[in-house]
This record gives sequence, structure tokens and C-alpha cells, in this order.
Amino acid sequence: MKRILVIADYYLPGFESGGAARTLANMVERLGDRFDFHIICRDHDGVLNRSSYTTVRVGEWNTVGQALVFYLRKEQVNARSLKKLIAETRPDTIYLNSFFSRLTIFTLALLKFRRIRKTPVILAPEGEFSPGALAIKSLKKNLFIPNAKAFLLSSDIIWKAASVSEKDEIAARLGDGLSIRVAPNMPPAAIFPEYDQEKKFQKPVGEARIVFLSRYMRKKNLNWLLERLAPIKGSLSIDIYGTLEEPEYWEDCERITAALPPNIRVNYKGILAHDRVAAALFKYDFFVLPTLGENFGHVFIEALACGLPLIISDRTPWRKLEQEGIGWDLSLDAPESWLAAIQKCIDMPAEDHARMSAAANRFAREWLARPEIEQSNVDLLNESVSRTR
Repeated sequence: MKRILVIADYYLPGFESGGAARTLANMVERLGDRFDFHIICRDHDGVLNRSSYTTVRVGEWNTVGQALVFYLRKEQVNARSLKKLIAETRPDTIYLNSFFSRLTIFTLALLKFRRIRKTPVILAPEGEFSPGALAIKSLKKNLFIPNAKAFLLSSDIIWKAASVSEKDEIAARLGDGLSIRVAPNMPPAAIFPEYDQEKKFQKPVGEARIVFLSRYMRKKNLNWLLERLAPIKGSLSIDIYGTLEEPEYWEDCERITAALPPNIRVNYKGILAHDRVAAALFKYDFFVLPTLGENFGHVFIEALACGLPLIISDRTPWRKLEQEGIGWDLSLDAPESWLAAIQKCIDMPAEDHARMSAAANRFAREWLARPEIEQSNVDLLNESVSRTR
């Protein structure tokens, strides 16, 4: 089998870093019988949790599912360590899971200055070129991008976009002439297969239980929505799950929610391990995420699979939700549309919600069964390894 060396900041057993690590885990699980996956990552889970894993051997290769994984100690996050590991691995393709990661920068520099043998590269920026993502720490990113184009990026890199919109975002920032391939981020083969609509809680008229599950940060934009909720009538609860990555942003959330009227309750519920997500989501009526931009969004298909219609921004690949009868994708330039959608959720009778809920689950099952999702990723890997010299 052809060997794929994935270099990423985070991987299993971590779960706090979001969808990028999930994409990799799903890719290994579904394609590990066709490709030989090796993974190099950091020894901890996410930006906030810097404690080394205790369930793996750090600084060594570990068998994790269908992959061999090397967990870098802090002092090993450098070009010298990567050079040694890449030489040991002798990959047919290197798959980089971020554009701005230090690990990516080190790897591209090693290739550019011929410190390692020439190897095909797939670079998956995972939504980092969306306008919302680029607006965060914009000065540093705007300085880095032209320097990377001049000194690090080669013309033979294959760029992986999870959607057509992400392809356009990459091209807009890096220019024409790139090899950009569209392949949806790899989901699991099935999500919540034991779903039973009859066990779904019947939503009363005048109430709605909404859930937000994501990293709590500016890019996810929930504070923008919370600031506008005061006119809502009826009983609304919003439960928040996820890592609190930006303390100042969370302090703003607490200030906003303290001023909301008593009919609107916002609660922080902590961090959910991935194996608990489906059971937790199933208990809610709707899912909300007014994100500034997502290239894919694993949590959207997870929420749909759990019978939750979506209330999300129009800055994701998940569009025409109202036409499908499974939610709303709304403009952030029209806050009144968000209030109207949430009020509609609260006022919705149980039988209407049950129809939407069943439609959401059905859509997720049918989407996950599409053969082109897996095949597009297989084609991407095969195209890259075919360039091996």
C-alpha cells in the first residue's frame, strides 16, 4: 500500500481541537485498508490543554486504529525532528492539515530547501482562508501569506478544499494556477445508527431547547446572536458545549447573558468527548451556529443525524436548508431573520417539529451514503501518490 504521512497539530485520543482531527480519524478509519497511514502530531489535545497524553507513548510510534502515530514532545516540535521522522517514514505523499501550523511551515521549508527528498504534498487548510478566519489575527496572517507564496509554496502542491466555496477562498488569496481539488472532509460511515424518531422528545408549543456545540471563540460568533435575543417571546434555552478557547470572548458571553430576560436561559455545559456527542445532541430540538465561516463542519451532519434542524449562517457549504425542510442558513447581515427563525422554532407545534426532525435525520443518512464522498478522497490521495518520484 502507498504510504501517506499526515502531519497535523492534533490527533486522537484528543477531541478538543475540533473537526480537523475528526476528519483525519475518519479518513484513517475508512481508508486504512487501502493506504498505509503514518501520522505525526503534538502530544496534547488542543490549544488550551497542554498536558501530555497519558494513554500513549510520547516520543515514539504508536499503533492507533489503522495508523501509526508519533506524538511529538514540546521540544521535538522543530524542523530537525521532522526531518528525521520524514526520512524514517519515506512517505509516498505528505498530507498537511493546516496552512498556518508551525509543523506545516517546517515541512514546507524542508522540502523547499531540499533537506528531505522530494515528495508530493497535499495541503488541506481546513477553512483557514475563509474571510471570518482570516479576520482573526489578520495582521500576522496577512504578513505571512505573501512570504509563504514567495519562499515556501511550490507549484506542484495539491490543495484540498472541502467545498467549492473553500476552493474559491483559497484561489482568491493565493492566486490562479493552483492545483485545487474538492473533496468533502471525510465523515464516519454512519452517525447514530440507532436513531429512533419515536424516542425523540416532543417539543411543546412556546418552548425551544437549542444547543451550540463547537469551540467557543470569535469565529463561531455566538455572542453576536446572544446580544440580539432579548425581544424573543416564549421559553428559550441555549446550552453551550465546547472548549472556552478565548477567555475574553467568554467573559463577553457571561456579560451578555446576565442581561437577558428570564425567559431566555443560556448555560455552559462543559466539554463533550466525541463518543458522547450523539446522545447529548439527541435531547435537543434545534442546533445553532452563527459562524463566520466553515469549510465543512462535522457538527452539522452530526446534529442532522440526531434529528436536529440547523440554524446556521450562510457561510458554510450547508445551504438551502429551508428548501430541504431541515433548518435555515441565514445571512449575518440580516439579524432580523435570525430572530424570526428562532421565534418560529419556539412557536412550532410538536407535529411540525417531528417532521423537520425526521427530515434532518433522513437527509444525514442519505448524505453519508453518497459514494462520491469517499471516492473523491481516494482519488485525491491516488493523484498525489502517482506523482511520487
